[in-house]
Amino acid sequence: MKFLRAELHNHSTESDGALTTEQLTAYAAEKRFGVLALTDHNTVSGHAKVYQAIRRGGYNLSLLPGVEITTFYGHVLALGLLQMPDFTSLDPRSPEPFFAALRAAGARAVGIAHPFCLGSPLYIGCRFEMDIHDWNAVDYIEVVNTSASESGLTSPQVAEAFNGNPKALALWEKLVLEGRRIAAVTGKDLHRLPQETPVFTTYAMVEEDCPLQPADAVLGAILRQRTLITKGPLFSASIREDQVAITFDASADYLGWNPQKAAEPLLELRDSTGAIRWVSTDLQNPAVLPLTPGAESAVVKLYDGRRDFEHLLAVGAPLYRAREEKE
Repeated sequence: MKFLRAELHNHSTESDGALTTEQLTAYAAEKRFGVLALTDHNTVSGHAKVYQAIRRGGYNLSLLPGVEITTFYGHVLALGLLQMPDFTSLDPRSPEPFFAALRAAGARAVGIAHPFCLGSPLYIGCRFEMDIHDWNAVDYIEVVNTSASESGLTSPQVAEAFNGNPKALALWEKLVLEGRRIAAVTGKDLHRLPQETPVFTTYAMVEEDCPLQPADAVLGAILRQRTLITKGPLFSASIREDQVAITFDASADYLGWNPQKAAEPLLELRDSTGAIRWVSTDLQNPAVLPLTPGAESAVVKLYDGRRDFEHLLAVGAPLYRAREEKE
């Protein structure tokens, strides 16, 4: 297994960003994004320009084209979308037909951006206010949006309250433990050069011999719920009978990460029966946690000390017993 870094929510001067496509591409290459999703608001005009910038610069960077569909009822991320569809018929009380229209127009993964961000009357449309009746229509949720944290304009606590990240993570976890197949990702929501601070980013977990190009491999990982969000440490988990086995990967170099940065690392396992278990870890040796017999899904989280959002280090890919045992 290998981990591919992916930054899945970024803007340029093609919409409301401060960086040109050339500047954004150069920055993404310098900071080793790996996979850069360009998701300008309601336009695909920057995709070709980023492809050209990557070729001209010879960058080790893969573009994942997309769009942030921006409405008065919330923002929808459509990865793989190459043309803008008509969304004047969107019904926020029943958005599933619109999501289907996005797929028909070429979107390969449909996600919800910053669902609990501060909304009306200050930021009209930023909070997601559509009524989802069928969560099978959604491939992923942006559970952590780091735009406020990386702006440097406010404290981490205020930034999380502004973006509503703890609520977004709780929603995703609730859906997973109800058995929904849905991935969790992060988003820089990059509009200008961010401050370099320890924030969450997304890694796609793919096979070592995966033949796909990085952008396609990341899309595949999202569609198979194989994404990890982390501030540095990398791990994978699997269900084996009534146990969850967790293995750490020492290759993480995100913002100079090393295991010594965590003073009291704790692994937490929540499963669909409501059971919660945790164990201390050294972030190096494999760990095993018991899974309640009959539990069909589970979420593994890694904390540094207290088990709250402020001390969260990483959230693993969701675990589904039927899938894990089949594989």
